[in-house]
Amino acid sequence: MFKSIVQIGSQYWMRDNVAAESFQDGTPITEVTSSEQWFECAQTGTPAWCYYNFDPSLEEEYGKLYNYYVVSSSKEIAPSGWRVPTLADYNTLIQGLGGEKAAGFKLKNTRNWQTLDRSNPNGNNQSGYTSNPSGFIRQDGIFWDFGWSANYWTSTTASATDAETIRLYWQNRNAINIDASNNMGMAIRLVYATGSYTGSMDSNLLGDF
Repeated sequence: MFKSIVQIGSQYWMRDNVAAESFQDGTPITEVTSSEQWFECAQTGTPAWCYYNFDPSLEEEYGKLYNYYVVSSSKEIAPSGWRVPTLADYNTLIQGLGGEKAAGFKLKNTRNWQTLDRSNPNGNNQSGYTSNPSGFIRQDGIFWDFGWSANYWTSTTASATDAETIRLYWQNRNAINIDASNNMGMAIRLVYATGSYTGSMDSNLLGDF
């Protein structure tokens, strides 16, 4: 999948959610095609991914959902020079966009967000991060919140069974930190890890990942 890059403050972020099907060494990540299979991977700690509702037509805008065993694997999903963001990386992003009560509006895409009232749930995407409401999959394999929330893994653990995540929601402008079970499936964004990015800001040099 073509990936583009956006500079936000001093950081460089992928503008799209990760859609890799393998780790950087070529090891395939298990594709899940049923709720039962997702639960099995949760029980065994198997790195896995799926499309929301197992629908591949959603990949272009929403990427894939991954369990935390993908993030924590030593095989690494990010190409050289990039990483799954730490909670500190996201805190830098959020504070630079006005703090947790304002940053969500600047991170959310200008379309795709749904609403239950007459308010506009979309953001202004001032940051260029272009967050789409990709929802999540629960440990039991039930999909939740598509169109209503965006949920991103960080590489920072909260406990032996939970990790720190970032959540954007339709109803407000917030970007908040929430602990989530490693067995859930969420989106992944990548941040550049090694200083200033010197390549093209709209580059496919990283290939399909």
